[in-house]
Amino acid sequence: MKLVLAIFFVLVGLPAAIAAPTVAISTAARPAPASPLFAAIPAGGFPDRFPYGQCTWWAAYNRHVTWSGNAGDWLVNARVQGVETSALPSLGAIVVYLPGSGYSELGHVAIVIALSSSSYTVSEMNFLGWGEVNTRSVGWPDPRVSGFIPFVGGQQ
Repeated sequence: MKLVLAIFFVLVGLPAAIAAPTVAISTAARPAPASPLFAAIPAGGFPDRFPYGQCTWWAAYNRHVTWSGNAGDWLVNARVQGVETSALPSLGAIVVYLPGSGYSELGHVAIVIALSSSSYTVSEMNFLGWGEVNTRSVGWPDPRVSGFIPFVGGQQ
């Protein structure tokens, strides 16, 4: 009888012990770590299905994003939906960085918030650390850029 009970507890408890280290990524709404980037952004940002803390979450919070996928796939995924893309930075554009090349193997996205003749400035999340929003200036042209998804009036 003790052997039967021991086998029962092993069979019932083992799957729970194996699954215990599983990490869940929540896409539940979280308070924004910074103010929205543009006045046209609705209170609380745009509806966003990307995991909080990732670069994709911050970009989709500040721009209406209808596509899905990893950051490095955004340019192609937007284009497939008929969204305009560009090789040049513009104010409000989503910049899509190539996977690797100093960024995540899944790519990276940010929002262009300022331009000059030789650089652009972005607001981004998860570049310095998970869930952290920062701004930085990037020299232009930048060979690590896959392309841009421009802001088109009314689209934000």
